[in-house]
Amino acid sequence: MSDSIVLYHARDDYLDTLDPDDVPHFDEHPPLLDIVCAVIKLGYKGVAIDEIQLSNGRFMHCLSANEGTPEGQIIQSLALDNAAGMQLPSIPLVIEKIKKLYNDIGGSHE
Repeated sequence: MSDSIVLYHARDDYLDTLDPDDVPHFDEHPPLLDIVCAVIKLGYKGVAIDEIQLSNGRFMHCLSANEGTPEGQIIQSLALDNAAGMQLPSIPLVIEKIKKLYNDIGGSHE
């Protein structure tokens, strides 16, 4: 247990309390972050990444997914798969799946 604690007010309006020592750290960001960045870059608003610098100088990335959107549902599902150690699909496959869900509901992400 660390001698500090992080209080993070997430976009879903919850106040998360985290022990920085319990947050996994990577020298390179995980593939899920690549997928989320690609989704955000295309203008989808249902996912977001917040970055917080900890007192030890490292950065913590907080992923928020609005499960009321197709992209939020897919990213949340991928986050669970990733946590279970499953291999994630390619970025183009994820984007196609998001587009298909929007087409199925007759909506647009804009």
